[in-house]
Amino acid sequence: MITIKNVSVRYETTVAVNNVSLNIKQGSMIGLIGANGAGKSSLLKALAGLIPDFTGRVAFDGKDLRGERFWVKQHCGYAPEDAELLPYLRGREFLHLIAAIRKVRDIQKEADFFIDLFSLQKTAEELIVNYSHGMRQKLSIAAALIGQPQWLILDEALNGLDPLSLARLKNYFAGQQSKGTTIVLSSHNLSLIRRWCEAVVFLHKGKIV
Repeated sequence: MITIKNVSVRYETTVAVNNVSLNIKQGSMIGLIGANGAGKSSLLKALAGLIPDFTGRVAFDGKDLRGERFWVKQHCGYAPEDAELLPYLRGREFLHLIAAIRKVRDIQKEADFFIDLFSLQKTAEELIVNYSHGMRQKLSIAAALIGQPQWLILDEALNGLDPLSLARLKNYFAGQQSKGTTIVLSSHNLSLIRRWCEAVVFLHKGKIV
């Protein structure tokens, strides 16, 4: 379970997330929606440990994010809308690097699986700098999924994916959820949120409405 209690995120005089509390049960997929500037990305970055300066408490299966930040990052996959990848690595090299960091036992097998899942076979040996936006998104999500993390946080990460990749990803998520993986997904694609998620959280001006 992800426990979010009285979480607020401030940037100087701006309150991006305002006293949000939420429990997300294990194995669920939760959709996060709201207008631009509603606080979705700030909340998800706080959950992923990318914004350490927040008030309130975030815990993953009872482990406090502040006290167990490294442990949480080891068990959490995060993908944003516009990931900053390493442009002068090849796609396969990048996935091998992520797999090595996550201490995956069979790096080659893991990379091959996600290259096949996202149909990147023809571009895996190309430099990332030459990738289209959609190819970058596929690589970013693949990196987040490597090692089968217990929690997935996807911040508009599905933008730019083709229908076949989305269908394959949905099936993959279903399999991971059956193993207990918890997924938090933000998107402006309300049709996708409605079809994929079992519950929806609507943020407005930093608050849950």
